[in-house]
Amino acid sequence: MELELSPDQKLLMSALDGLLAPYRSAPTGAHGYFEYSESLRQALAEGGFFDIVGEQGFGPLEAAMLIEEVASCPVDAEVAASTLIAPLLGCDGAPVALAWGLGRPARYLDRAGTVALFHENGLLVGAPAPDDWRTETSVVAYPLATLCRLPEGMVRQPADLAEAVHRRALIGIAAEAAGLMRGALQQTVQYVKDRQQFGQPLAQFQAIQHRLAEDAQTVHACRLLAFRAAYVDSAKEASLACLYAQQAARKLIYDCHQFSGAMGLTLEYPLHLWTYRLKYLQGEAGGRGKQASALAAHLWGETS
Repeated sequence: MELELSPDQKLLMSALDGLLAPYRSAPTGAHGYFEYSESLRQALAEGGFFDIVGEQGFGPLEAAMLIEEVASCPVDAEVAASTLIAPLLGCDGAPVALAWGLGRPARYLDRAGTVALFHENGLLVGAPAPDDWRTETSVVAYPLATLCRLPEGMVRQPADLAEAVHRRALIGIAAEAAGLMRGALQQTVQYVKDRQQFGQPLAQFQAIQHRLAEDAQTVHACRLLAFRAAYVDSAKEASLACLYAQQAARKLIYDCHQFSGAMGLTLEYPLHLWTYRLKYLQGEAGGRGKQASALAAHLWGETS
């Protein structure tokens, strides 16, 4: 099954495809663990893509489509929170960072204008100062920083807004993970087509074909679940989509790296620009255990 896009959605994705064209090629030669592109984020902002949720005829579904498409590129930019969560908080401009507790690394915190902190069963929102966080050195292919203390002026948000931000955060994780899986799989498929072994391309071996076909099915399911969650914008569907993505990422990461061989472990080869981000997303929002518990509560009521 595939989504049939509306005329407006086709126009949106066509415009996005043109904007992303310069960012689809992976960097060559030795490079860092992550490739954050401020120019990509700026181009998206100038194109009005971060305002998609508030545009007439569009909403969270189109935002999820945008997030998934951008995540399929090897370069990284803060997109999910700016499209899905910033409108809820009434903020725009600089990136938005989500922090899942004090003392825990958060993506994009070192360049965020607003931080949404899940703290003591509530949500605090404010503007972080440089003294409030420390930059982390990591190999997870994201710019990370740890919030060491509560920024001054943090405001506790109403419970319904906190729930909405949490729901949108899960949708963003699911959509981003789906895009990362698609990008990693495309890179791997091209590699096995090009790589010769025993006188023929690796792609000719049936065992590899079968496993990559299973991975393609998984990627497709992740996309559909993420888009479904965004369309209905419900906590249950968000938990389901995030759980599936975090669970499925493990096998896809394993397959992509195994079929890329030793080359897949080098900084000269760009596979980690997708898979290492996926590894980090596996633990976001409490990880799959947290999502499984939340989904069980949605389906059958509170569990002990």
